[in-house]
Amino acid sequence: MIREATANDSGVLANFYKLLAPASKNINVLPERIEQIKKDENNFLFVYEQDGEILGTIFLTLCLDPAYEFRPYGVVEYVFVTEEARGRGIGKALLNYVDEVCVSRHCTRICLMSSVQRTDAHRFFENGGYNGTISKAFKKYIRVRPVTW
Repeated sequence: MIREATANDSGVLANFYKLLAPASKNINVLPERIEQIKKDENNFLFVYEQDGEILGTIFLTLCLDPAYEFRPYGVVEYVFVTEEARGRGIGKALLNYVDEVCVSRHCTRICLMSSVQRTDAHRFFENGGYNGTISKAFKKYIRVRPVTW
């Protein structure tokens, strides 16, 4: 079953994200942030749960687009399925779910970000209809400074 993540999922998601970005020392998934995302009409943090266990996740942000009337576009990140659960259609179900959300919100496109080293994931994304040769993504990481909330 695919559902929106809740604050109770923060520990599992933190573990997933640490596997996605093992060199990052700044990963800290706050339960309050998950609740904030859940309340935001343009951000979606989904998990795939089976028999009480979370086996995968995906994050979708809908962005305002100045070029196509009032149609947004989607940006997908943090696509992860546990190693034991890969090959069972969970990743495909998560991508299809995001597709449905984007179609229902009249998006013009979906952009997907993936680490350059995840070549198996790239093949999976291409099989799901994503084209990795149309655009080139650039990221600039900003040094994380302590914040007092």
